[in-house]
Amino acid sequence: AVVSTQSGHYGRGANYMKELGYENYLVGKWHQGMNSWEETPVFRGFDYFYGYYGGQIHYFAHYHTKFGGHDFRRDYRDEQGNFKQEILKNELGGYLPKLLTDDAIRIIKDQKNKDKPMFMYFSLPNVHSPNQSPKGYISKYCPDGIEGYDRKQLAGNLGGLEESMKNLTDALKETGEWDNTILVFISDNGGAPVGLMSYAGHSNYPLRAGKTTLFEGGVRTPAFIAGPYVRHLAGSEANGMFHVSDWMPTLTSLIKKKTGRTFRLKNEIDGVDNSEMVFNGGTTKRKEMLLQINKGNEVLRMDKYKLIVGNAGEYDGYLNHQGRPEIKIQYDEPMDFLGKVKCSIGLCGGFGDYIIDPTDGAKVRLFDLEVDPSETYNIAGKHPDIVARIRARIDELRVIVRKPQDNSQIPEAHHKKSGGIWKPWRNTQSINIDYNILTKTEL
Repeated sequence: AVVSTQSGHYGRGANYMKELGYENYLVGKWHQGMNSWEETPVFRGFDYFYGYYGGQIHYFAHYHTKFGGHDFRRDYRDEQGNFKQEILKNELGGYLPKLLTDDAIRIIKDQKNKDKPMFMYFSLPNVHSPNQSPKGYISKYCPDGIEGYDRKQLAGNLGGLEESMKNLTDALKETGEWDNTILVFISDNGGAPVGLMSYAGHSNYPLRAGKTTLFEGGVRTPAFIAGPYVRHLAGSEANGMFHVSDWMPTLTSLIKKKTGRTFRLKNEIDGVDNSEMVFNGGTTKRKEMLLQINKGNEVLRMDKYKLIVGNAGEYDGYLNHQGRPEIKIQYDEPMDFLGKVKCSIGLCGGFGDYIIDPTDGAKVRLFDLEVDPSETYNIAGKHPDIVARIRARIDELRVIVRKPQDNSQIPEAHHKKSGGIWKPWRNTQSINIDYNILTKTEL
């Protein structure tokens, strides 16, 4: 079994797992497209899906918390290969992480009697906003000393995540599957200490800023891997550069070596096979990481150096572990740091008033992340040669980069067009759908 947890988007990697002989299950958040059925999980390599298509839903009512509309479903194929979808309104009121965990455990127990190996992408909502947990979780999981409503809510939400992970690993051990499992725990971005999702109670201190920015607080996240294939590395840390797209070639590299199976890539991929670092304690094979390449807004890391050109995000600064401003920071230029933090947390006219360096959109920043992971000191002026080298590489990458998709709103996509339920709206006639709204659900 290979179990990927949290919301580290896996995309089309399931197709390659299927070529290696795996049955693929996705339990939890998808958020990888749904304008046509071909973009949904069961049409992109997964045999089974139980969860939600969009980015965030209410933990108990299961509607999208920003746009409304029900978004909780089960997709699968019947014995004849026909696609089936069940809209799960009978689960209303159920705590979403528990529903997802119970279904994942059911799959693990059912898998015990199957010949095929299993790949499960288990993507819990915790600790994404909205910050919700069952009654009693705050008193159960919030340590003494945690202050503030949002931080206490986060503690309860995090406790729900830990509870789910314990129950999942217990199920793997009870079925005897743990000793044949690779468990990867990842996240897709840093927390949101300020801004539209600041009520989630997050803090990325001592990293700078957070979600929706290109500072390290937004793009650097911790991860861990467990299971028999890394037992010899227990307790060790790997600090080499690693991108989320590296997981597919890294995991499949190990599987191919252990099973003798193989597959041929359909096209070039961005991921790097970092199996030597992950499974043998070696060094990273990744030498660069492109984070942004819009006109006038570019971020590229090459080895230990990170270059930011233009606006790195709509907020800045550092919040400590209690979510309070941390003012003992040496900036690259004099500034009223405390005043800026007050703006960033909504104390000076609202979030919209706070854009970093609004008078200098073309500003160039260079950080040495090896000695300064908090990005406190801009060394661009001291190393123009490094700046020039990284900018030249950005120009090379610009030639091959794909244009961004149209991000305008499409009226036909709205859930109100389909009875208050989020579903695909393009090419919907090309696939035979048994589309039922259930009061009781049985597979």
